[in-house]
Amino acid sequence: MPALKFEKLLCGPSVDMFRKDFVHENLWEVEHADNQKGNNYTNNLYLNRDGHMTGSTCIKAEMGPVNAELKMCNSGEHYMEVSAVSPQYPTMKVLSKYVFNVANSTNGCELAAENVCPVNTSQVKILPFARDFSAFSIFNYKMDCCQVFCGTEVTGKNCALFSNYALGLGYKRQRDDRTYQFSARLFGERGTLAKSLVGNIYTATAHGDAQNAMSVALEHDFKSTNTKLMFAGLWHLTAPGNTTPAFVKGKCDTDGQVALSLFQRFNSNLAAIIGVEFNGKESINPAAANYGFKLLLS
Repeated sequence: MPALKFEKLLCGPSVDMFRKDFVHENLWEVEHADNQKGNNYTNNLYLNRDGHMTGSTCIKAEMGPVNAELKMCNSGEHYMEVSAVSPQYPTMKVLSKYVFNVANSTNGCELAAENVCPVNTSQVKILPFARDFSAFSIFNYKMDCCQVFCGTEVTGKNCALFSNYALGLGYKRQRDDRTYQFSARLFGERGTLAKSLVGNIYTATAHGDAQNAMSVALEHDFKSTNTKLMFAGLWHLTAPGNTTPAFVKGKCDTDGQVALSLFQRFNSNLAAIIGVEFNGKESINPAAANYGFKLLLS
């Protein structure tokens, strides 16, 4: 299981609204997944926009308190990740990840320790080969009406005790079938205590086991005084509980970039996503847009 991320813990689903289910980065992709109790594997084959075809296989296995993950790619980039939880300390997890590139004869290693409690989640990660580290701690205060988050993340490069930092605040409220979440992060570095500010707003309405959602993200750079806004939305086209769900997802920003995706499940073993990206500030030229297609098999 991958290591936890400070951004995802603080911002929640808003992060995935701008990243998941957009398939225009590749011309086409086929994903085959087989999930079984205790282990699963995923095969991917995709064609990049530069004309290179890439294939990978990811195998995950659970062996009691130990989880292992191995990913192999035809480009020569591979990694192996192992995590373990001790029965005596169920809130603590230890992770290790080894990354190696056969073609370039390069390798890297990550060591991490996480502690997840009801009111606090903390992590320390070390990259011994690169002599880098990162650490974060985030507190979660649950009240009758809402949840409040606050935390900080610090990174150090090349044995430096402090290179970059992030301070974060978050608020989440669930009322009936609606969810509201707000977060803000202040980023700084050595010599520049306040470099940029990032804010996220997420609101959603229950749609069966899923959600119809909207999200707004703001990025402000203090030095250049530039501000960028991004908007994303997800709307289901089928009724809640439909065995062949379909949804449309889109995002845009103040730079004019627009991306759209349409997801359709045909049966329990087959689904597909089609997507397109273009610049809305320029005259719309179908030949200049980026198109993508993804087929999901299980």
